[in-house]
Amino acid sequence: MIKVFYILILISTSISVFGQNKTDEQKRDLAFYNATNKWFSAWKLVSKEFYKIEKVRPVEFVFFDDKYVYSTSSITIKNGNPVIGKNLMNLKFHWKRELHNDTITLPDKSIIPINLMSFAAEIPAEGKSFFVMPLPSFWQQAGVSSNELGIENLITGVFIHEFSHSQQMQNFGKKITAFEKQNNYGIEFSDDIVQNIFAKDTTYLNYYKKEINFFYDTIKKNALERSTVNEGLSLMKQRQNEYFKGKYDNLKEIDNFFLTMEGLGQYSMFLWLKHPKGGNIKREIAIEGVRRGGKWWSQDEGFALFLILDKFTVPKNWARDMFGDKTESVIVLIEKNL
Repeated sequence: MIKVFYILILISTSISVFGQNKTDEQKRDLAFYNATNKWFSAWKLVSKEFYKIEKVRPVEFVFFDDKYVYSTSSITIKNGNPVIGKNLMNLKFHWKRELHNDTITLPDKSIIPINLMSFAAEIPAEGKSFFVMPLPSFWQQAGVSSNELGIENLITGVFIHEFSHSQQMQNFGKKITAFEKQNNYGIEFSDDIVQNIFAKDTTYLNYYKKEINFFYDTIKKNALERSTVNEGLSLMKQRQNEYFKGKYDNLKEIDNFFLTMEGLGQYSMFLWLKHPKGGNIKREIAIEGVRRGGKWWSQDEGFALFLILDKFTVPKNWARDMFGDKTESVIVLIEKNL
């Protein structure tokens, strides 16, 4: 009874705080609560409905608007004010808020300026990750939009994409660290590394456009048969074999790695967008919205590959490995299930 009484007090307090005549802080707290409630519910839906995964790995959250930072991390907010916030599946949080003054101390103790950014990263030696993302008002002030999805669905999709990475720090995260230590191409090592190296090479670009157009045309026509998939994969391997040699010899594995990691984030976003209890958007429109004009190669082609995989097997058959300890590429998974 004591617990029930305490919960009722919290609920009545939150009703008062989120009622009429709210202060600026209370309005921001409500916006934080509503956004994270939607985002956490979205991940729970995707995780349980499609991936059949009931738990999430440990993660610290850092959310912010143009004035305040909201966090579960005692590194990000040492003191601050307690606020009402959501738990996520098996994870229980103590949320706090404080002024950020245009910079944030992250859970790994690095300090960054406030900007339009969403990412997950590892907390070294702690076996968990942290997740950083602006609240909806920040996105709106930055002028972000989506004709296909609408701003709220787009932002929720971004959360799902990036949060999927937070759940891969023990497999994909460790592999990224190894790749970065082993390879130096003279540019920043990121999921856009292939694009950054070859974007101005017109011959390479023609190879890439041919295979990406083939994949999405085949998906659009619902012509995903063994022969057409193999034809598309052959185009991909032809590009990789011709260009990934000499000093770029290791790029084939790196390319497949980022196609898998980024593709999974996009596919997770897509699963929520098309679900009746999620974005409830038609499949074709959801695909166009997720693609965002094909601006980012690894995301766009990776998404196509997961749509192909989706044709031949259900997510629960591979999701535990993808969010577990293995880093098997989506190409290998497709070939296994053809």
